[in-house]
Amino acid sequence: MREFIFTIDYERGVDPLMDVFIDYPETHSRTIACNVTHDGMWRLERVAGSEAALDRLDEVFDSPVQCTECIGTHECETEWHYEVIAAEAGRRTVYSYRSEAGDCHSIPRLAIEHVGNGVLCETERRGSRCEWRLLLCSDAGVDDLFAALETELRPGLTVEFRQLGEPAYWADEAVSLAELPPEQQAAVEAAVEHGYYRTPRDVSLTELAEQLDVSRSTLQYRLQRAEAWIVRSFVTRSMGPVEADESVAEGTRLRVGRTGV
Repeated sequence: MREFIFTIDYERGVDPLMDVFIDYPETHSRTIACNVTHDGMWRLERVAGSEAALDRLDEVFDSPVQCTECIGTHECETEWHYEVIAAEAGRRTVYSYRSEAGDCHSIPRLAIEHVGNGVLCETERRGSRCEWRLLLCSDAGVDDLFAALETELRPGLTVEFRQLGEPAYWADEAVSLAELPPEQQAAVEAAVEHGYYRTPRDVSLTELAEQLDVSRSTLQYRLQRAEAWIVRSFVTRSMGPVEADESVAEGTRLRVGRTGV
């Protein structure tokens, strides 16, 4: 397997979706899942930002004037469906579908044309930049794909190659509770189950320790180590590299830093 990472920078006024991220630099989005065929693209994305920014994004998605995943100059009149499937203050999970039609092709569609089926895609949008991460079966076709991206590029957009190599991002960046030592994992799961993290709390640290049959100090230590690892992993994934700290979790080496950035 190979990992191909590249970024596309947008000038203001060339893409209505990216204009929202430019105008509201605190806004951030990340792909949860993306599936593409020769007929269309299905995508699940999590977006965080101010309510004003999210309202602007709604306007763009409700009345799209162009394909938000296309970088070419072709007319992009395609079938479009957009739905917010989960929402809370400052955050939304968005499902979208667009058909592939004519000469207007999304970046994932270009990928499967030049690399072949089986491509996994993830994107992250912040400010004027959208970073694409592709997980591929091999290097075959990558040069042709990058050449196609450069050829398709419309004025006001800049594509930059970042990395082609072993899948370090996909292997190291996923945050999973299963990666914690068993004692810490059990402590976090029990704390969530019994309402320790609710406001106000349903159970005190002492009460939770009694239910788990451990000392209060032992439970506090396990939770603190687990919380530190979870928070640092989340920040690394969302905001960029931080220094590794081998003491974050018992027996767990924290892998940090975004490859190629």
